[in-house]
Amino acid sequence: MSLEPSPLTKVRTGSCLCKSVKYQVYGDPITFRICHCQNCRRASGSAFMSNVFFTGKQVRVVEGEDKLKVFPDPETASGAPLDRYFCSECGSNIFLRPTNKRALELDYKIISHGTLNEEVDWVPQVEVWPELRRPYVKGIEIKTPCHLA
Repeated sequence: MSLEPSPLTKVRTGSCLCKSVKYQVYGDPITFRICHCQNCRRASGSAFMSNVFFTGKQVRVVEGEDKLKVFPDPETASGAPLDRYFCSECGSNIFLRPTNKRALELDYKIISHGTLNEEVDWVPQVEVWPELRRPYVKGIEIKTPCHLA
């Protein structure tokens, strides 16, 4: 199904490190979250993961969909299973897709913020699992402080 944005819709692009997988996102995200859980740290190879939530209709893979591989992650800190999509060529973590019934109904597709090509002025709205934050991580600006358990 083709999604044609209106002339007023901001279109942003992103890709994996080797540029085998390229995508477009339409409009602004639903939410932007920083996650400190162990699985996101492991998947990102960093102290936390920056997750930007869109609806599935806002995200379109424009090249390299056949290069995407899925890692099912059923043992998340929240207990909500998700699929992690990564490039089979370079290993970049590109998308996450929650697979529980409610998330599937809401049609969430989450992009790894670091894969966006353009700079954006989005500010994270939530730090998820802040109690698991590495002690040296300081100064993350949050638009609306909140704790999710």
